[in-house]
Amino acid sequence: MNFKWSIQKMRVAENNLIVKVDLIVIGNDGDNSASAAYTRELTRGSSFIPYEQLTEQQVLDWCFAPEVITLENQTITKLLKDEGEAQVAGQIARQLAQKAAEPALPWA
Repeated sequence: MNFKWSIQKMRVAENNLIVKVDLIVIGNDGDNSASAAYTRELTRGSSFIPYEQLTEQQVLDWCFAPEVITLENQTITKLLKDEGEAQVAGQIARQLAQKAAEPALPWA
């Protein structure tokens, strides 16, 4: 299965710091395809790249970095790339299952 991630839009704060990224993943297995959209909020890291010098891959790498969320006494690590690709793969698997459950009419 092939996956293609792309950025749809970015929101910036003062000094051209990216604070929110809208992105989409499209997966396809040759015959079937599915997609999912996500929004990732970013916080300033240790490095800064001027906005006009950014590449899509650099921003995707920031979005794919592990996101650690702490709720009360529990820490959860989210991996957007893995989560998105699993969701799209699941959609395609459901499409395949539905096709198997609804075969073509034998006389068609």
